[in-house]
Amino acid sequence: MSAAARRLPDRAGTDVIGLPARDCLVVAIATPITGELAPDVPLLLARSRALLENGCDGIALFGTTGEGAHFAPRERMATLEALVAAGLPPARLVVATGALSLLDVVELSRHAVGQGVAACLLMPPCFYRGGLTEDGAFRWYAAAIDRIGSDRLRLLLYHFPDISGVPITPGTVRRLVERYGAQIAGIKDSGGDLDVTESLLRRFSELAVFTGTETHVPAAMASGARGTICGLANVIPHLMRRMLQAPSLPERRRFVPLVRAVDAILSRGPFIAAVKAVVAAATGEPGWRRMVPPAGPLSMVDEGRLLEDFGRFEESLPLDWREATPRRGTAELAPTGAEARAGGSR
Repeated sequence: MSAAARRLPDRAGTDVIGLPARDCLVVAIATPITGELAPDVPLLLARSRALLENGCDGIALFGTTGEGAHFAPRERMATLEALVAAGLPPARLVVATGALSLLDVVELSRHAVGQGVAACLLMPPCFYRGGLTEDGAFRWYAAAIDRIGSDRLRLLLYHFPDISGVPITPGTVRRLVERYGAQIAGIKDSGGDLDVTESLLRRFSELAVFTGTETHVPAAMASGARGTICGLANVIPHLMRRMLQAPSLPERRRFVPLVRAVDAILSRGPFIAAVKAVVAAATGEPGWRRMVPPAGPLSMVDEGRLLEDFGRFEESLPLDWREATPRRGTAELAPTGAEARAGGSR
């Protein structure tokens, strides 16, 4: 059945199953890996449960922070199946299904829909950027949605032009909403431009718009955003939850300097490696330090400085704002020489 002939019973953005309608915190979770460079399901499962228990409403798997592009479709699908089989509620999972091959996008998305996830998060392919147009972006999304072929699909359009090289413009969004209705659930805006986020919110009030920029949360929420899908929630879920649930815009803005301070600490070097180093320290699991080549773990010196600064930041917070995960002394958290060379071991 053609897209034009398919009856779409609901308007766009009516539901992102299983996630709250406001103040929604979804962590773009980092992906631990084994020595064979495959997703480490036990570590990922344990961390996902901990984050859901400590303020997060949902888990976004295999996004940018989750290094999703590094993993084969079969690895991503097997990981999702294992997490769901182990009891993670699929309605609290957002699964990034982007890939360079359209057939891989279709396979990953069909599989995620079949697992009952809240939504699929889909970024345009980041290859062969020359000559890409707004119409080309629309046709790519249309080709994917038509081939996925499921009215149960709930798609979050992923705007991250620094990575994909392809902006998702209001014109593209409007055409997709008009053609696919409820299949277009919303947008994740990781472009870092608050004016763009607020423009999307004004134009598409029917869609669930999530900011990917943590410091924009207060302003975006005041303009009608659903919440945030973000990387910093890997390490400060309590702080992010408190910001989202603050009763007013001025109260939410009080948290921005704190969030900015954490971002500055983690962004001095490679962000994903820094997130993984903090999680390794917090959980006592050195395997979290592993990175998929060509990326590598932080050096011993850089990790030691990072953990010392992050520890000082946490100590500056009120007790009930700190993360619940027990921490050891800073000296105990630095990797051994072997761990630093190998990226950790389990």
